[in-house]
Formats: sequence, C-alpha cells, structure tokens
Amino acid sequence: MNKHLEIVNLQKSYDGKKVLSDFSLSVSNGQFIVILGPSGCGKSTLLRLICGLEVPDSGNIMISGDNVGKLAPKNRNIAMVFQNYALYPHKTVYQNLALGLRMKKMKKTVIDSKVKDVSKKLGIDKLLDRNPATLSGGEMQRVAVGRALTKDPALFLFDEPLSNLDANLRNKLRDELRSLHRMLGVTTLYVTHDQVEAMSLGDKIVIINEGEIQQIGTPQEIFKKPVNTFVAQFIGSPPMNILDVKKDGSEIMIGNNKILEVKTSFIEDQKLKIGVRPSDLKLGDKGIKCNLKSIDYQGSNWIAFVELEGQSISIEMKERPSSNMDVLKVNFPQDEIQFFDALNGNSLA
Repeated sequence: MNKHLEIVNLQKSYDGKKVLSDFSLSVSNGQFIVILGPSGCGKSTLLRLICGLEVPDSGNIMISGDNVGKLAPKNRNIAMVFQNYALYPHKTVYQNLALGLRMKKMKKTVIDSKVKDVSKKLGIDKLLDRNPATLSGGEMQRVAVGRALTKDPALFLFDEPLSNLDANLRNKLRDELRSLHRMLGVTTLYVTHDQVEAMSLGDKIVIINEGEIQQIGTPQEIFKKPVNTFVAQFIGSPPMNILDVKKDGSEIMIGNNKILEVKTSFIEDQKLKIGVRPSDLKLGDKGIKCNLKSIDYQGSNWIAFVELEGQSISIEMKERPSSNMDVLKVNFPQDEIQFFDALNGNSLA
C-alpha cells in the first residue's frame, strides 16, 4: 500500500509543556486509523496540526509525498468533522453543504449535483431546506459529515464526532461511518477517547499517552498483546488485571499463592507484574481462594470483584455466584497470563 500520510518527528508545546513529542506516523492510502487516548494526551492537537489550524514547533507533515506544512488550511485538501458540528445556524442544510464548493467557485449545476448526491448517501436529502436549529443531534452530525464529503478530500479528519450523541444514535452513526468509508475508501484519521469506537472502527489503532505513541496495531493485536501496562489497562472493559507478583525459583507467587510455573527463558529475577483479562479467569472447586468484595450486573454478564493479598481482581462471568458466598476459588489460565516489568511497565514477551 502507498503511504498517503506521513508525519515525521512532530513536536508541539504550549507554555513550555510538551503536547506532542517526536511524533511519527505512516498511514497507507485508504486506511481508517483511530487515534485513541485519554483526555489531554494530544489527540486533537495532532488533527489541528495536520489540517493547519496549529503550527508545529518542528517536524513535517506529508500528504501524497508533498510537504503541506507551509500550506494554508484551505489548500491542503483536508476535510475535518468536529465534535460540535460547526454548522452555520443561519444557513439551510443545502447552503451548509454547498458552502465549501461555492468558495471554490464551482458551477451551480456541479454544486447542486454534489449536494444532492451526498445528501442522498447520508439520508438527509429531505432536510435540505431546514436550518440546523430544527435538526436532531444525529441529523446535524450527518450534515457535518456531508459538508466534508462534498469537498472530495484527500484526507478525512474526525475529532470525536459522536461524543455528543446518545448511546443508541452513536452506535447507528458508527455503523454508517464504517459503511461510508468502505464505499469511498478515503484515508481517514478518527480521534476518540472511546475504546469501543476505536475497536469497532479502526483498521489500526494508535494509542497515545502524554503526547507519545504507546502502541500501533489492529484492535485484536492491541487487545491480546499490549506492549505495556498502560495499554493493557486502557483497552478492555473491565480492564486487564495488573498484579504484583514475586518469583520463587520457577514459581510465580502472589503472597504464598502459586499462580503458575515459569517455563519461558525471558523471565529473570527482575521485579514482575502479571496481566490477565477478567474474561480469562475461571471459577471452580479448585483454585486460589479470593475474598469476594462485590458483584456488578452488566446485562449479558456479571463482574465479580475479589481481593487476594490486598490486590483487587475483577472476574467476568456468565452466571452470578451464589449470594451467600464470601470466598471464590479462582483459576489463573496458564496460557493467557502476560508478564510486565514492574519498573517501567513494558511487556516482557
């Protein structure tokens, strides 16, 4: 695949505080890349730098091999969809969709054809004479996406476009965005702090923390093989259990409880943590005794919170444990446990 977007050693600081630090990313033509991370990690700043609303301290932004860093935003052929829709309230839906085309001085017949084609694809063709104030949140977001589509951009940027919508509408529009991308094939960067959005939309996910890339991979790779404890606990609901352990010979212990026997050579005598997904833990007649603290019902499953040697562990189950139990016997899956360095949090696999 041809590299469509290349970000090279991008740096950005505000008032002496680094927001993006030596940020580099390659995006292939037609990919849907999700930028995921906690609030304040630099996600939105990255998009603003790409589209030209902010100026980097250093680094380059290349689109189709051209350095666009010195181009004005209107000359970068980028379409950006914002969280707050950014529609003109005094203009009709038609006028909002047509505005960018009119600024390019396109013929009225071409504008009319593009607006009608895009509005039909998005199911807003019956709203063209209405003003934004009369629309629902979902309709306004469709108009914002439609305005971006009419530009035939080389690159789509989405900045948390669904965060203001209710859960049902968010799911519906997420499916529509996925279908739209399959149909158009335009290279897309999508910023979110919602891991469900990230896992369901992205060809690849880029996880950022404090302005630095933590991991790049498919949703499956990031979920199954997180590169550090930050990623392990940021992806997954409930998150991966990260537990302090000690090594006694070939045995991995929590207190006096043997969790497993080490058979791999990369585990030395350094301080260790282990990671295990709540869904991989099993209950049984045999297992390590853990004190039951609470149980949450989450519709299709139950989450039990237990304690072992002062450490909290969550367990995902299909059935609720007996209400009169105060101890659960937990089996740790030997093949699903991951090892992390206790000092830097990096994976040891």
